[in-house]
Amino acid sequence: MGRQMNRRLRIWLVVSIVLAGLWATRKLPEHLRRVEFFQARQYEVEGNHYLTKEMVLELSSFPAGTSIFDDLGGVELRLKDHEMILNARVQSNWWPTKIVVTIEERVPLALVAEPLLVPVDREGNILPIDLGKYRLDLPLVRVKESSEAQTEEEWDEDQVKAMVLELERLGLDNPFFTEALSEVAIDQDGNAEAILDRDVVLRFRPPLMNQVLNAGLAALEDVKRRRSTDAGIVIDLRFEDQVVVSYGKGGGW
Repeated sequence: MGRQMNRRLRIWLVVSIVLAGLWATRKLPEHLRRVEFFQARQYEVEGNHYLTKEMVLELSSFPAGTSIFDDLGGVELRLKDHEMILNARVQSNWWPTKIVVTIEERVPLALVAEPLLVPVDREGNILPIDLGKYRLDLPLVRVKESSEAQTEEEWDEDQVKAMVLELERLGLDNPFFTEALSEVAIDQDGNAEAILDRDVVLRFRPPLMNQVLNAGLAALEDVKRRRSTDAGIVIDLRFEDQVVVSYGKGGGW
């Protein structure tokens, strides 16, 4: 009887110690949060290019006396709400007591006219990048409407997004194409017209297979070697199993 009682007491003692430890573990950061020593003294920003450190910290809105034990999940959510930020992570360091904000910015892949030129990402989102400060060598994407009354100020977001994704895909396998591309337009029937090197037009229907694009670029190089006039070159890839080459007006289109 006495042995069983002692055993039960030992069990209760172990359980009590575990529970007390768990309580202390949960409450300890709460108490340490109030200690001045654990208040953040440094704030660092990583991964930013277009957004300055000051802008990121202003968006973060860290309250005075922020502790490294504070829950900073709300800061991450505020940062992700910004149109330039794709992802954000906020971490705390014990020594030195500092907070590190790491962001992933959205990448500009093309320009659209609205009516002023604005950069867009792969989702077609307009990015708040100052083109007077940053010179972006990106293609202009236009949507050609059937109505002549339509102005370039109006553009179809879904079609722009689809074309930007198409350019991103093609650029991964053939960076020469996207580097030489200055402008691409798509009409309501799904026909795309890309302008390369000012005197070359490449016509296709997305999605454009890479082997077809490579065949068109090979034909372009062959025509350039044999061309005897300054007429523009039109490479048409809309036909199955063939590349159609013709000459245009020239003079930069």
